[in-house]
Amino acid sequence: MNSLRSCLLLLCLLAQSYAFAQGVPPLERLITVDIRNATLENALREISRAGRFEFSYNPARIDGKAVVTVRLTNAPVREVLNRVFQSQMTFKSRGNYVILVRTDAPESSPKNFLLDGYILDEQTGERIAQASIFEKTTLASTVSNPFGYYRLRLPTDLPAVRLDVRKQAYVGETVLIRSRTSHSVSIRMTPVPPRLSLETLPIRVSEDTTRPVNTLAAVTVDLPAPELDSTAQTRPKSILDKGRDGITRFFVSAQQSIHDVNLSRDTLYRDWQVSFLPFIGTNHRLSGRISNRISVNALIGYSFGVRAFEVGGLFNLVRSDVTGFQAGGIGNIVGGNVSGVQLGGLFNLNGGMVQGVQAGGLFNVNVKQAQGVQLGGLFNANAGELTNIVQVGGLFNVAGKSVKGLQLAGIANLAVGDVQGWQVSGIVNRARSVQGGHQIGLINLADSAGNIPIGLFSHVQKGGFRRFEVAATEINLLNLTYRTGVRRFYNIISAGSNFGREGSADLTAGYGLGTGFVLSRSTLFTLEGTHHHHFYFNQPDNGGWNNQIRLSTLFETKLSRHLSLAYGPSLNWYFSGDDTTPPTRRPSVPLFSNGTDAFSTSRHWGWVGFQVGLRFGNS
Repeated sequence: MNSLRSCLLLLCLLAQSYAFAQGVPPLERLITVDIRNATLENALREISRAGRFEFSYNPARIDGKAVVTVRLTNAPVREVLNRVFQSQMTFKSRGNYVILVRTDAPESSPKNFLLDGYILDEQTGERIAQASIFEKTTLASTVSNPFGYYRLRLPTDLPAVRLDVRKQAYVGETVLIRSRTSHSVSIRMTPVPPRLSLETLPIRVSEDTTRPVNTLAAVTVDLPAPELDSTAQTRPKSILDKGRDGITRFFVSAQQSIHDVNLSRDTLYRDWQVSFLPFIGTNHRLSGRISNRISVNALIGYSFGVRAFEVGGLFNLVRSDVTGFQAGGIGNIVGGNVSGVQLGGLFNLNGGMVQGVQAGGLFNVNVKQAQGVQLGGLFNANAGELTNIVQVGGLFNVAGKSVKGLQLAGIANLAVGDVQGWQVSGIVNRARSVQGGHQIGLINLADSAGNIPIGLFSHVQKGGFRRFEVAATEINLLNLTYRTGVRRFYNIISAGSNFGREGSADLTAGYGLGTGFVLSRSTLFTLEGTHHHHFYFNQPDNGGWNNQIRLSTLFETKLSRHLSLAYGPSLNWYFSGDDTTPPTRRPSVPLFSNGTDAFSTSRHWGWVGFQVGLRFGNS
């Protein structure tokens, strides 16, 4: 029974091994061969058997009687064939077949040569996938495939060829290429030791001598002594950062994204570039690591930085900083700072500071500080501080921190921090504190204010003026009034009733403005002007003007910290556009009665009134 189980287990392992081999392309399968003085036909037969694939070739193009000797252990089939044919054949895989094609005779003066090989882990010998291989002068680049293989074409007229290899978590490699003929160069990379930062390690430089790969000695590099890992953790990305990264990934190819990660220590510089799409342009697939002085993009541009000028038909995508002028037909997305002029047909989205002029047809969004002029057709949103700025939003402006300058919006301005300057909006302004300027809007809200807010309703939490009053007047037995703002200029909202007394309105509602003067520590003198409308609900046909203007001079005397007695006379003017007579007054001190004018059919009454009540409010 045990023997049966062992046989079944062995069969399963063999089947699994066979299935894995079939899933790996023939040229990338690892084989071990020990071929000594065998004919080429027999050598190919043994290689085929070891790799579990079939060869396809024209026998007339191959000398099958040639003697071959090759000994390799756990090497890719591609490398074994290179050793067998000495670069005189090219190889292609189709399904489970390897096609052999004889290389044409080299040109007397070839314009290009090929470099290929494997990127290997120096410590384990494993092949490294998704490593970036590039040449800085021509910007030719590629990425190693899932089996660590790369292939790169370079011009032969280069004065010097330096092949750079980068991979995240590995020490960077630079290989000096002396030969200008096609040959294989396999490169070994050293993993970054634990608790060491890649930024502290130098780029390792070695030289390719076109010797066989297996005879190349491993190049050593002196590494600094291990340091304790700092406890600093990477700040989690905000929703804005994730959104910007998502937009960038949508337009950037997978190979460019790999280069961006692997080349985090490398920045290349070019005076100019022209592109159609991020992966179609003079900077090729290294565009995400190149800073350009001048950048022209027909549709979508992608670069590491801009140092003078950039225009894009649709988008400009910049990973780092922009200095100078940038304009995008639809928008600009910048990961770093912007200094200069930034124009977006619809939007601008920046991850760093902005200094200069920024205009977006719909909106501007910035993660950090902004300074200068910011214009958004709909809105502007900034998570950082705004200093020396003029911010104009068609609908609203949002500042995540303090503002120093002017916020102007059609609907609302919101500053989470302090405002040193002005907030002007069509409806509402909100700030923590306002100094050196004013809030102007229908509704103004602030925790504290150094100057007068101007609007229909203003509320200042600390140091503001707030009073709730219960009072009696000559026409209302009960009048409820709320005063809010600052002492020098506050808003008044009032409502009163006579509870059905004959000759009086069912309800009066009023609004007004007032100012106060401190006479002593316990006495405040206020001047107030209010307008009241009188509602007669029991007279449905009465739709005329029944209005009262009241000018009051009131004294407020403290009874306790939050309770005061308010009293004083008033001058009143009542006018009506219908037959309604003025409300009953007790007492009645008339000034004029049933007057008319030459401009309307209104009738007018005037009298001296009074008011007395209790006020509850802040000290």
